Amino acid sequence: MADFKTHVELGAATGFAVAIVSYNWNLIPNAYMAVIVFFATLIGSFLPDMDSDSGLPVKIIFTFYAYFMAAMTLYWMHVAGANLPLKIFVPVASFCFVKLYLQNFFNKHTNHRGIFHSFPAYILSFLVALFIASTTKLSIREQFVISFAVSCGYLCHLILDELWSMNVVSEGIFGNKKYTMDQIIHRHFGVKKSFGTALDLGFNQKEKIPGILAWASVIVLFIICHKTIFELIALI
Repeated sequence: MADFKTHVELGAATGFAVAIVSYNWNLIPNAYMAVIVFFATLIGSFLPDMDSDSGLPVKIIFTFYAYFMAAMTLYWMHVAGANLPLKIFVPVASFCFVKLYLQNFFNKHTNHRGIFHSFPAYILSFLVALFIASTTKLSIREQFVISFAVSCGYLCHLILDELWSMNVVSEGIFGNKKYTMDQIIHRHFGVKKSFGTALDLGFNQKEKIPGILAWASVIVLFIICHKTIFELIALI
């Protein structure tokens, strides 16, 4: 699979492209929203690696998400008209929850390249982002663009992992070693054992329960967000 640095670079490039297209097609109202779309895509490109075992990338990912959740809870507290102590306590508590509990939970109870690297997880990235966006005062169109940006970043991560499972990409195009023509023919055009594990339907895992829960979550979130989704379809 591709390393963290490569995923960051692709996520940033994808975010820039999605932001530019959204702005030029008048899907978002201003450059401020374009910046949000960029970071939404970047966040999406990090999401599949939440199940990584350990290391600096995981710390960076969960620190990033912790700040994001703190910012979102501060926004929700402000919209709800909460008093100052709550505006301080709830964001701090959400930050600690993500950084201290969720990170440890994911390290213990998930396997890298498990259910987070699957097609239902990709759909969930869109639905979860849409659900969160629907709690804000953004327009339906803006909610869609941000949710699409998150899912686009997520999908790019999965596609890159699949491409990296092909020797012609990971070793031939981006590799530093020099191979003879015979080695290229017999080695570079093969695939690794990890090929096909980043975009499966969620049932190729060692356990079937995560796949069942993922698809069940897709159905539940679709029901919760169905009004917003139908409004989005009406705009097309």
